Amino acid sequence: MTQNMLKKIVLPLAATAAFYFSACGENPIEIENKADAKFKWDYKIALDSIAQRVDDASYYECYDNTRGFVQNNKERCDTFINQYAKNAGDDALSMKTIITMVRDSINYNDKGTYIGDGDDPKINYLRTNKMLSVTLTNYKRTAKSIEPEVRFLIKTFIEQEPSEYEPLSALALDTTDIKEWKGEKNIAVQLPRGIDGMKICPVLRDKITQDEYYDDEDLLDEKNCIEVKNLGWVEEDKSKSEKTSLESADIQWKWHLYAIK
Repeated sequence: MTQNMLKKIVLPLAATAAFYFSACGENPIEIENKADAKFKWDYKIALDSIAQRVDDASYYECYDNTRGFVQNNKERCDTFINQYAKNAGDDALSMKTIITMVRDSINYNDKGTYIGDGDDPKINYLRTNKMLSVTLTNYKRTAKSIEPEVRFLIKTFIEQEPSEYEPLSALALDTTDIKEWKGEKNIAVQLPRGIDGMKICPVLRDKITQDEYYDDEDLLDEKNCIEVKNLGWVEEDKSKSEKTSLESADIQWKWHLYAIK
């Protein structure tokens, strides 16, 4: 084969190969970016779809559990869920509560407004964090000489069951042996939103016979606890006075709730 003939064969083949490579050999980085973008888009669509299904499940749950209680149950479910769950943010109510409200056409109108007498019975819990103030005002020893330490233990509840929050404890009075004391010793603790009940429990520890290893729960006498239910209805900044007879002393104290500013 002559050199000229070889050129005629090789050159067209080389040109064909070059054309094929330029047409099909896209930049691998661009391909990866396109695939990544497509994955992100598909992932977003999947998340939106899941969220929509969760929303749909909530509506269907309400429809199913209010059928027969009110004639326009579907319209009421839509209104109540949108108002008290979907658009309520941190103040969203549970589906169980919403279903109860939808069923109750006497106390809740079709707009979701409470029209009954007194406090709203379905919202009896704290919808925001609040502060509890406890003030010791009087201490009087009733037994042998002791070195008193007066503490207050606060337990929180949801639907009469202990909440997941640990009991809160705060020291109000710590002194040497005195027979009587008057004044004001104040403590303040933050109560978490969502709870509907609490117990305020005065605890007296004698530092002479009971060292710091004694836990407040060990020294607690349940009969001395003040139980407060329906915290969502408790009026803020309204002080309530209490008297408690502990094992070796009588105390007087007061408490109230107030908003966090």
